[in-house]
Amino acid sequence: VDTSRYYHDGVDYVVNKGYMIGVGDTRFAPESKTNRAMVVTVLYRMAGSPEVTGDMPFADVSEGRYYYDAILWASQNEIAKGMTETLFAPNKLVTREQLVTFLYRYAEFSGVDVTCTGKPDFPDVDAVSSYAEEAMAWAVANEIIYGMDGRLNPKGTATRAQIAAIIMRYCEKF
Repeated sequence: VDTSRYYHDGVDYVVNKGYMIGVGDTRFAPESKTNRAMVVTVLYRMAGSPEVTGDMPFADVSEGRYYYDAILWASQNEIAKGMTETLFAPNKLVTREQLVTFLYRYAEFSGVDVTCTGKPDFPDVDAVSSYAEEAMAWAVANEIIYGMDGRLNPKGTATRAQIAAIIMRYCEKF
């Protein structure tokens, strides 16, 4: 982890809190892409990794996988929805708009006031999917997510470094 990069404090924060772990004993892989299961697991850890019971609604989430409890918890608490009623797509790369939507729902679940009006002032704001509009507006208004080269890039994939920085900003704000 390059100590001069924007994400250094975020990586230190999430690792020290136990929200994210490295990809080995001495590597974080900040520029690696992340998937939907990884993001939900981070939120689950932020919630204290509560015990879960019940039936998994997604056929593509196998018991025994590191993310099983996290996805069950997120589904039961309406933090994360599947790509369909029966498929979660845990290994599908997470987009920036999915990331902020999961975080927005987590904030709401945690009792944070997520009221927000207006649209972010970015040239690609109309590229944000309808399901993510409120979440993106909230994340931008609260300075949890910043643009990338002057754009929101909602369909772009999120890196581990971006997630670490976003999680730190969220935790410091709320």
